[in-house]
Amino acid sequence: MRAPISIAHFANTIIGKPGNIGVRTAKIIKMHVAAGGSGYCICRAAAVREIGYNYLDMGWMGHVPRLLNAANIYLNPRFDHRKWDLRLFARHSEKHLDALLLKSVDVAHLWDICTDSMRALARNHIPIVLDVPVAPFSYVNRLHKTGRGECLNFFQRQMDLERAAFKLADIIIAPSNFVAEELIRDGVPEQKIRVIAFGTCMPEQALPTPSGKEQLDFAFVGIINQRKGMNELMACWRQPAFAKDRLHLCGRLTPSVKKLLHDSNHAGIVTPGFIDPFQYLQQCDVFVFPSWSEGSAKAIYEAMACGLPVITTHSAGSIVRHGVDGFVISAGDEVALLEHMLWFKRHPDQIAVMGQQARERVRTFTWDLYAQKVIDVYAEVCR
Repeated sequence: MRAPISIAHFANTIIGKPGNIGVRTAKIIKMHVAAGGSGYCICRAAAVREIGYNYLDMGWMGHVPRLLNAANIYLNPRFDHRKWDLRLFARHSEKHLDALLLKSVDVAHLWDICTDSMRALARNHIPIVLDVPVAPFSYVNRLHKTGRGECLNFFQRQMDLERAAFKLADIIIAPSNFVAEELIRDGVPEQKIRVIAFGTCMPEQALPTPSGKEQLDFAFVGIINQRKGMNELMACWRQPAFAKDRLHLCGRLTPSVKKLLHDSNHAGIVTPGFIDPFQYLQQCDVFVFPSWSEGSAKAIYEAMACGLPVITTHSAGSIVRHGVDGFVISAGDEVALLEHMLWFKRHPDQIAVMGQQARERVRTFTWDLYAQKVIDVYAEVCR
């Protein structure tokens, strides 16, 4: 990589805040600065700041997206909060864009769809790297046309904006083969896509999985809603075979799932709220994540690091190897989900075996490796 280069990040998030995009952006900026790089970060806010970067945040307006998201969760699940969220961030970006274009910026890394900013960057011959953290809306549209994925919201305008952004980008970073496949289905040239898996931390010491347990502890971590496959998971959990087992649903409960839990009388279901996954998951046996749509679910990396085998879907974009670290099924396949949950009950000796394989697998996916691969993309697009 020619050094030093200047990067302009457009990140509609709080830099360094535990979660997804904010953490990833912070990791990249930290490594970039360590290598002598500098740049700008247009963002909602920054919990972590690196010397060498100029952070242009939204001030008090950075709290508005949280209110929009809350309206979507608690008031109207069909409310297109992302539309207004993106418009707000686009206005903030445009306010600083002219000043940035007058400075020496080598690469722009956009972490969200901001087509107006992308057009301005393209007119000024600044290479654009676009991060696509989740499957595009064309995936949801395709599911809906086949009568599947009703839990996923679809907005035509958002799909149109995505397609315009895909054309404007010089390189697109996808977090998984699943996302890359859906981008190619939507007409994005394969040579424009770089698949870079996320990283994770490892707990200092993984606790051994207890043997001879009469009950199994299945666990899920994330926002607890239908998009994450809760309808299918709850249907499986009603089976008498799990009467002595426990299901730990860790995270924020949405109103629709609260009703599902009420209807199932909370039988064997534990809802601890937000937890430290590296502490909590080591008390559990099997991680279940039957999501309909992700980019590459961070919770799966954390569960694997804790030594748990995983049952998940291809559309979760995970690094799980079917039959090695756990099982990978199709989204919405309730029969397959039940079959593999029961498989661990019939083969409890394989929990520790697959869990150890999962832990060794995820050990190679570090945040340093992730950040370096993204920085290598910057060097590539500069050439």
